[in-house]
Parts: sequence; structure tokens; C-alpha cells
Amino acid sequence: MTEISEAARRLKELREQAGLTMRAVSEALGWSLTRYQHYEDRYKRRFLPFELARDLEAIFVPHGVESGAVLGLAGIEAGQPVNQRRESAPARAAATQAQRDLPVMGTVKGDGDGFLFIQGEAKEFVERPANLKGVFNALALYMDGDLMEPRYYAGELLYVNPNRPLTKNCFVAVELADGQGLIRQFLRRNEDEVVLRQFNPAKDVHLKAGNVRKIVRITGAAEAG
Repeated sequence: MTEISEAARRLKELREQAGLTMRAVSEALGWSLTRYQHYEDRYKRRFLPFELARDLEAIFVPHGVESGAVLGLAGIEAGQPVNQRRESAPARAAATQAQRDLPVMGTVKGDGDGFLFIQGEAKEFVERPANLKGVFNALALYMDGDLMEPRYYAGELLYVNPNRPLTKNCFVAVELADGQGLIRQFLRRNEDEVVLRQFNPAKDVHLKAGNVRKIVRITGAAEAG
């Protein structure tokens, strides 16, 4: 089993202390269960992302978890000023909503092999990073599964700029003809096939060109993973 971080182990302890299931927490966050499970079962970084710790703090404290315990998992020490933490939930949501206009166009399938591209209207919007301002067709996707570790981990939010050209060894989201989505490293393509690389286990993936609907370039990740 892959070694996880102390933050992941402690997160599980605090959730159990609150008497909450992983599903209950994921629903409170508005996340899929797979996305939340990453932070307890697979997360390797020293600290949790601040925004996640802040939101978990609001969920756990009413269930008996000591105030500040979850924020500590993001490296916020007791007594350290955290302005966002003092905002009321409605005010914070209103402030955040105004900035969230980037559509998430993929939904996790649940089997760890990839995701499905959403056709039509997005079901979720996230904050647009500076490098995608003015890119009207930009989008975001959630990473699923462990096939691209250690580059990307399950639950990471990936930013996509469909206008950027593909270059060898860049990272891409591939939409197949059946709507399935894959996150891989781009190697090459010709009239007959598209060749990609996955990291875990390491191997090259050969796809028939006719089975590939679209390839778009990933420009970054929203979380450290």
C-alpha cells in the first residue's frame, strides 16, 4: 500500500472523532466520494490545501472536533490570524461564487479508470486562474485514479486551455469517441494512431486515431495533490 502523509492519517482520525462517514463529508463538501477518499487514503503531501481544511473545519467543529484542529492540517497554527475563517458561511459563499465561472466538464466514473466528459451544461463551476482569464472555452477536470501518479493524484483539479498547441511530453485530456476521458502525457500522433504515456504502471498507450474525438492541453493543477 502506498504510504500516506500524517495529514491524511490525522484527517481520518478527526472525521471518525466527529462521527461522520466519508460519504457524509464528501456530500457536505459537494464532492464525489472518490475525490474525498483521496485525501484520507492516498494523500502524500505534508499539508492539506487551505481551502479544504477551512471547509472541513466548518463541518467537523459542530460535531465536537476542537476548533483549529483541522486548520492545523493545513499548517495554520493555533492563534494565527485566518481572515477567511472568520467569515460567515453565506458571506464566504457569496464572495466565492462571484469568482467561480470556470466550468468543470468531467465527472468521475467511480471505477478508477478515468472520467466521462460532460456534454451540455456543466454541473459545477470553480475559480478561474489568472492564466485562463479571457479564454472563453477553457475548462477544468477532476483527475481520477492513480495511473498518472506521481504527476497527478486522484481528486486534483486540472485546468485545460483547448487553444494551446500540443507539444511532445505535455500533459493532455483525451476525449474518446464514447465520451470517456483520460489524463495522460502526450507523445505523438499521426493519421493512424495517438500515442500517450501513463506513469503508474509506466507504459505507452496506443489509441486508434478514429477512436479519439478530442485532445486538449492541461495547463496546470489547482491543488498540490
